[in-house]
Amino acid sequence: MAIQTTAITTLLGLLVMLGAYLYVGQRIHESKTPVLRPVRLLHQFFLSMVVFFILMSLPDLWLTFDPSKFPLYMAWGYSIGHIFLYTAFIAVGRMLFSIVPKLASKEKLLTVVLGVVTVVITVVNVITMVWGTQPAYNAERSLIQYNAAPVVGATIGLMAAITVLPAAILFLINAFQNKARRVRSLLLGSGFAVMVVGGPLHDVARSWQMYLAADILAIICIVLVGAGVVYRFEESISLERSQSAPVKTPSSSSV
Repeated sequence: MAIQTTAITTLLGLLVMLGAYLYVGQRIHESKTPVLRPVRLLHQFFLSMVVFFILMSLPDLWLTFDPSKFPLYMAWGYSIGHIFLYTAFIAVGRMLFSIVPKLASKEKLLTVVLGVVTVVITVVNVITMVWGTQPAYNAERSLIQYNAAPVVGATIGLMAAITVLPAAILFLINAFQNKARRVRSLLLGSGFAVMVVGGPLHDVARSWQMYLAADILAIICIVLVGAGVVYRFEESISLERSQSAPVKTPSSSSV
């Protein structure tokens, strides 16, 4: 069987997000000072992405063992897996709200609203995909076409736009304001920015060319985020806009 491009993307995503989750967890464990909430929320983001990629990867096994069952299993993997993608978005949104004073009081409201959206869109996803148009494997192009309903793709794009995109902008601003952490912030900001485009593109794609473009963007996003997490262990990941924030040691509460 030909190499499955989409399977490579999800497996790479799983490995990078798992590595990031373990690395951030280690930094939290080694911290000698109270760990800031944004760091814990970033940790939750990586955990949710790990579960998401696991559930999106498992159905690929049936392409080898029993291809006839793949569409149904992928439909369920997609529907359930995306619940954790939504929780990852919520974690990033909460992280953003927790570090912006004017938004801090609205964090619970954001969680409730996006939680309701998650429940509704998951029900719609199951109805339109499990009992509707199921995913298909394009053997000629070695790509998985998810065939998500337009409303599902639009909702995912909207959630990414109001959670991940502002975080990406904040990282990029920090990259230009804080010279000491410029490279790491630039990597993370760029990775999150590409995620906003590449992730939802999988859900609105209707041709193999768009699915291929989405896979390529997903790989770029995964590499950038992974590089941002591991770049210079002695530096910390900062979400602050401060231009004069000092570089913290590895024992700092920031990651």
